[in-house]
Amino acid sequence: MKIAVIGAPATGKSRLAQDLALHLPELQIGDAPSPDTLTPGAYERVLLMGLDLPGHTPAQQEADAALRAQLTAMGLGFGVVYGQGPQRLRAALRLIEPQDGPPPRWTGICEKCADPDCEFRLFTALKNSTAAGHPPS
Repeated sequence: MKIAVIGAPATGKSRLAQDLALHLPELQIGDAPSPDTLTPGAYERVLLMGLDLPGHTPAQQEADAALRAQLTAMGLGFGVVYGQGPQRLRAALRLIEPQDGPPPRWTGICEKCADPDCEFRLFTALKNSTAAGHPPS
């Protein structure tokens, strides 16, 4: 199976490619393939590194947006890999070899998880604490 690992500079794409190669040596991994080789059908999975590492910059955000636009314009499906350390490897493996059933949902309170259930719990808790005269801390 051919896998492309792409992302903005300093997002850990080379490290993830190395970890994947150690974990699944049968994979053919393209670490940051050139745009001319990133074409429909060239790779069975395209993994885009998320911008969740501490200290991402505006330049990284611009590069990430450009990559997403390029993938969308080419009609390439891709999965976004988030997490730190072993979490990233597990997230990438779930995208490469999906498990039966839905992926586990995030259960913590987080301002960037985009899980509607989580957001509902967060805002309900904030609303209730404000209504009770307890400002959020």
